[in-house]
Amino acid sequence: MWGKIASPWPKKKERGTKGENCWFSHGKRPVQGEVGRMGEGPRFAEKYCTFSRFFCPRVLFVFEILPPPMDQQDIIRSLSQSDLFGRLSEEELRQVAKRIKVRQFFPDEVIVWQGQPSTALFLVQQGIVAVKRILRDRESILAYLMAGNTFGEVGILENQPRSASVVALTEVDVLVLQRDDFVDMLQRHASMAIELARILGRYLIRANRRLSQESNDARLILLLSTAGNLGATSLGTLLAEQLSMLRGKSTVYLEHPDPWRALNGFQVPKGLTVYHHGNGFDILLPQGDNYLPPVTRATLLLEKIQDTYDNIVMKVDGEIDEVAETFLEHANQVIIMAPATRKGVRDLEFMQREVRKRIRTDETGVFSVINRSKEAHQELPGSEIADADLPYLPDFPAFVLPQRPNAEVPAPLQEVLDRCLERLERTNSIGIFIPTTTKGNRKTNTEPIRDKAMAFMAERFGGATCKSAEGVWHSEELGLIDEAIYIVQSYSTREALNHYLDEVILFIKNLKRELDQEAMALEVNNKLTLI
Repeated sequence: MWGKIASPWPKKKERGTKGENCWFSHGKRPVQGEVGRMGEGPRFAEKYCTFSRFFCPRVLFVFEILPPPMDQQDIIRSLSQSDLFGRLSEEELRQVAKRIKVRQFFPDEVIVWQGQPSTALFLVQQGIVAVKRILRDRESILAYLMAGNTFGEVGILENQPRSASVVALTEVDVLVLQRDDFVDMLQRHASMAIELARILGRYLIRANRRLSQESNDARLILLLSTAGNLGATSLGTLLAEQLSMLRGKSTVYLEHPDPWRALNGFQVPKGLTVYHHGNGFDILLPQGDNYLPPVTRATLLLEKIQDTYDNIVMKVDGEIDEVAETFLEHANQVIIMAPATRKGVRDLEFMQREVRKRIRTDETGVFSVINRSKEAHQELPGSEIADADLPYLPDFPAFVLPQRPNAEVPAPLQEVLDRCLERLERTNSIGIFIPTTTKGNRKTNTEPIRDKAMAFMAERFGGATCKSAEGVWHSEELGLIDEAIYIVQSYSTREALNHYLDEVILFIKNLKRELDQEAMALEVNNKLTLI
């Protein structure tokens, strides 16, 4: 933390972190101090000193906290990576950056208070913050925000007090744009105003979705395929079958845009709207309404089946168009299937990006499957971006409705099904990055630390996995360091994440001290932050 002495002593810059012991010179006597903090507004830290023979619990001098050093290019880069400012040109970003102030907050420090006037827009540049609201003397966590997220825009537009408090969970850097500057920017830049309208529209859609989900517990699983003949129909109908038989919930399977493809080759009476499968789930065959626009038909279809079934499994063919986007907005889980070829992996990565642009990652889970559907694909390498790798299964029959009332599911396929069903409830991901060095570049055995992290995560989130990877990070003392790392990951419900994230951050801080690290990494819903 940067600061300058704000007491009568000569001003000079010092560097320290809250809670850290630091040595300072006062006259001829060296003084040991600890960085603290005081209030809001002009932010100050107190220096408490310990002399050689006795503890002196008084303020020796006061430290004015300055913003962390950051040049204009850093600010422009952060603005360009946010939804709100990302569509502005380089020159427009430069104009916005000139009006930005940078502020830094300690863990547990309140950035804005519920009920305060909405005087500024905030963009999280680094760290994690919690949005908390007090209602009837009870505090609840509404959301966690990380790098690239903004808050405060709604209050500015409505000219209303803050509807919630925002609290730093880690050390946080934020970019601050005052209300008058923000309004002026909206009037000057149409692209920024349009993007804000989109963001507010998403807020409204999500609020309506939450309200509808409170009265409707139907869950939607969406299957997307990057290529044909990958067994998406087989996987989808097996999911529907197991949701129906194992969990005793009413379940329907359907395909878009061609709902009849699942019944190809069978004598099905014309006009049939529902095929009742012998294993307890339905296959829906929507009829008519061709005079309506496609998006309207999709919306009406969803409303109808959500009122009828507990679980909906839907396979969508083709690219992500406006109809597919409608389904994505309501999905609880998206399963993406791709072949094991090099092109298949590239297509999978592209599809993952496109899907995540259109969902809220803390409400909708994404599960990716590599399917080696051809014998020639058996020896192709796997991919770290896939959650499951399905081997070539020559004995598994194609999807044939009348002939598969009690077909035995091969063990590798059943494992994929089990993982899909488990992840259906756990749409949030959280990962801890465990280094294999201490003091920057000293190799050490951190397997006990890895095991401790796995036990910690499993106890709170119901399970944990670990994978090895290679990481590169920049040390202020040693420069670039390349090392092997362990990534301990869990999948969680939103409720469990909200309940335990504070504990996870504290756990990482303790590991950081134990391993003598400058920083450690935490990833929440595919967003990385340093502790």
